[in-house]
Amino acid sequence: MPIQRADHTEERSYGSATTGGFEAADFARRVDAMGGDVTAAVHRWLVDSGRIHPEAHITHLEVRTWRPR
Repeated sequence: MPIQRADHTEERSYGSATTGGFEAADFARRVDAMGGDVTAAVHRWLVDSGRIHPEAHITHLEVRTWRPR
């Protein structure tokens, strides 16, 4: 569920690979395919998965990851 902000932007979470995100290796391949541009890789994934319009702009991006111990 997106969180709407007063400036007309929104915050969204796409979760883990098991809830609709993607595996770290897939994410790395996507970033590599976009010349190392993480925002472009995420934008492409969001467009390809029908989550955003192709002309939408990502203004802020936070990527969280972890490794199992």
